[in-house]
Amino acid sequence: MHLHGASLIIYADSPLKLYKSISQALCCLYCASFGLCVSLLATHFVYRFLAICRPNDLKRFDGLKLLKIYIIPIILSTVWFLIAYIPLEPSDLKAEYMRIAVKETYNEDTYKLGYIGVLYYHRNSNGELIIRWSDVISCFAICGIMQLFITIILVCGWKTYRKMQSLGTSMSFKTKELNSQLFKTLILQTLVPMLTMFTPVGLLVILPMFSISVGTLANAPSLNAGIYPALDATIAIFMIRDFREAVICRRKNKVYCDATNSGAAYSVTYSTGEKRASLNSV
Repeated sequence: MHLHGASLIIYADSPLKLYKSISQALCCLYCASFGLCVSLLATHFVYRFLAICRPNDLKRFDGLKLLKIYIIPIILSTVWFLIAYIPLEPSDLKAEYMRIAVKETYNEDTYKLGYIGVLYYHRNSNGELIIRWSDVISCFAICGIMQLFITIILVCGWKTYRKMQSLGTSMSFKTKELNSQLFKTLILQTLVPMLTMFTPVGLLVILPMFSISVGTLANAPSLNAGIYPALDATIAIFMIRDFREAVICRRKNKVYCDATNSGAAYSVTYSTGEKRASLNSV
């Protein structure tokens, strides 16, 4: 990815980059997978909201019916693919606009590459400013999809939190603790990609509108996308107590109870050692 002036270009740096149709499709698929990731994060929050606030509605997702929750993410991911494939398709105008910048930075010829690109505006031979409304509207549509799911995440997250607070006295301690751990895990699993991928990508879409160039820094989201899966799993491992104790090989406390007619005795074994005590009653 490279951002220069009012344009952003995305191309596949692989042996397939010279096969224009294949490379363009792969770039669109990359963008669609990003949209699917945003959609699935919102789906997680919706499902958690139903589990806490409307548990009776979960019956609608029993068995294979669970696949219904993936319909909207798949549809919007497909829309994302089509936006990238049709309005953001390569053109001689985009290739010429980015030719010098890409040649100096990556030593590539934009006329030979398969890519997708955004060019918000340019000046013609007479110096007149020409706005490319197809690219502008397409990128606003992408930002709108992202904003929709971010709003869903915030609303469902807030309502879930309020419901858990109000049900604090009716839930068992174990259930409340587990839901709290899962909710905190989901919060962190959302903040991490928002800070490492979603916000940078949003900036990449917006900055060209103001002709703010960041050059090779536009590749940061691709780097973060490789790190994110490991961070996502690490958050779950260390935020959920049972997972955390299994990783650090910590044994649970064991409690033994023996009762007789004349009294009772108990012993508690800790992971760091053993402690025994007895209590006798008359």
